[in-house]
Amino acid sequence: MRERLFTQGKKRELRGVDLHIRNTIATFAGLYLIFAVLFYPEAILHRAISFGLFYMVIFLSFDTPGAVKREHIPVYDWILSFLSAGVAIYFILEIDRIIRRMIFTDPMTTMDIIMCGVTLVLLFEGTRRVMGPWLPGLGLLALLYMAFGQVIPGRFTHLKYSVEYMVDGLFMWDLGIWGSPMGIATGMIMIFLLFGTLLKATGASDFLFDFVSKFTGRSKGGIAKVAILSSAMFGMISGSPLTNATTTGAMTIPAMKKSGFSAEYSACVESCASVGGIYMPPIMGNVAFVMSDVVGIPYAEIVKRAILPAIIYFAALYFSVDFRARKRGITGTFEAIRESIFKLVVRGYNFFIPLAYLVTRLMTGRSAAKAGLETIAIMLVLGFLNAKNRLTVKKVFASLKTAVNSGVMIVSTMAMCGILVGVINLTGLTSKLTSYFNYVANISTVVTLIAIMLFTLFLGLAMNIASSYLIAAVLGGPILVGMGFEPLGVHMFILFFAAMATITPPVAITSYSAATIAGASPMKVGFMSMKVGLVAYILPFVFIFKPEILQYGSFLMTALAFVLAIVGTCIMAMGLEGWFFGRKMDFLTRMVLTGCGIAIVVGNLQILLSAAVILILAVVYIFVFDKVKNKKGRIGYEEK
Repeated sequence: MRERLFTQGKKRELRGVDLHIRNTIATFAGLYLIFAVLFYPEAILHRAISFGLFYMVIFLSFDTPGAVKREHIPVYDWILSFLSAGVAIYFILEIDRIIRRMIFTDPMTTMDIIMCGVTLVLLFEGTRRVMGPWLPGLGLLALLYMAFGQVIPGRFTHLKYSVEYMVDGLFMWDLGIWGSPMGIATGMIMIFLLFGTLLKATGASDFLFDFVSKFTGRSKGGIAKVAILSSAMFGMISGSPLTNATTTGAMTIPAMKKSGFSAEYSACVESCASVGGIYMPPIMGNVAFVMSDVVGIPYAEIVKRAILPAIIYFAALYFSVDFRARKRGITGTFEAIRESIFKLVVRGYNFFIPLAYLVTRLMTGRSAAKAGLETIAIMLVLGFLNAKNRLTVKKVFASLKTAVNSGVMIVSTMAMCGILVGVINLTGLTSKLTSYFNYVANISTVVTLIAIMLFTLFLGLAMNIASSYLIAAVLGGPILVGMGFEPLGVHMFILFFAAMATITPPVAITSYSAATIAGASPMKVGFMSMKVGLVAYILPFVFIFKPEILQYGSFLMTALAFVLAIVGTCIMAMGLEGWFFGRKMDFLTRMVLTGCGIAIVVGNLQILLSAAVILILAVVYIFVFDKVKNKKGRIGYEEK
């Protein structure tokens, strides 16, 4: 019983006719998404059709939680699949009436209410199979609040809503289930997921690994640096920390262990680097599209302003790896690629051209979905011309199928988020929560930021990054913006913590996946990932108090903030790793260096001066301490 209630469904290993039918529907769904970008239908119609297609794939692909894994599709899932198609067909037949009726004014039919009920059942059951019970449970609480919130005493009470009002608000217009989250998922996000799938089909993963190993393979701790850079580049394609960790990690983690890094550290480097793909422009794990819609800032501007934080984050990981390698005497044992840079670039031209075109089009203001589709067209042409790893029609259709099968998690969670956003807006819950956050804000700005940080991390325990970001942004974002902070800084604050939830215990799914590959303790990897990725817990506060790091303000102030952040992360990494140019440090000195690094990253002028004085004293102490106590030599010593 516990497994049925608290786990997610297992994916079926279909064969024969069942597999052919499922793959045909998935491929058709991919073709439809391309058609929808080119000839965009009514928003509510497009989202209903997408719902029908994706939930057909879900019910054909996933068993109910706790069920014995089957290789065939049971009758009841065929029924649920046909009902999913029925939702799409209903909107196709009724679309003229639906778009012409006045919301909350014109009467609805009995069939409208029945189809709303059917859609909700499909939505909750399908999402439960894909994501587990926590997000559907939150959606159910939202519906119960909307239905019975009038009996709650105090500020969170509301007027009694009729069934017709709830159906109208959540089903009959583009706010609830068919709201913008569903539109983003079945538009921009799926197009870029298809782009990433096609790019991988052309051999991009292997090339990116070779490309970064050319520059870092023979340096200190070279393979760990390869893991960082390859995950940064691969993260631009996959957009999923979990996918990133399991794909690049399968190559880098064993190699890191072989070169001398511990299993726990190897897994933690890969998990931290994989999460960094969410921060890395131009795609930023697809969450940037959601952010653009929520904040109302063009996608190209978000990409431009996110580049410096991404560099700082990966620089912090690079420093950590370099200092640990120097401390442990780990050399660049990884065999670097022997091709010349020119030959390597020529071999990978078909990967660079689409990415360059994509960035250029986005920067010129082209819509993300259409820019992505244009890039896919260029990639197809280049792929068909590539003799070594040629794209074929079979590979293209396989990529369509793979993208849709991968996208069911995104579509189902964003549809459920539509329920949450719809209930929040229809019941006025935002203003109610805002009043409480404002009360906290009157006490302390820092306490408010910490409360929203913890709330976002809590959501990330049971949801994917897009879902936890969206809910936290809807509830917490307006409060921080109302306090006078830069809107993009506020949403970057929330995004960073939504992403870091995937490596933060007790859940830490990305860290645990990397730990599985490394054969390491998952909990140890989770806490070590928090330490190595500490800068990602610090930077969000910099976005709030020093928006220059997001390129707000003069060029001089932005450059100064960036340089200080790089210097601060370097000193922070020295303290965390216990390495200072071969000198030995005790625990207290390490903590002082770490604190000074944090102060340099986030502090104002007064704090910076104080940190500089303390840092000078710490350096003097390190040299005295090393001279008196270090009997083992300065290079390659082991720390117990």
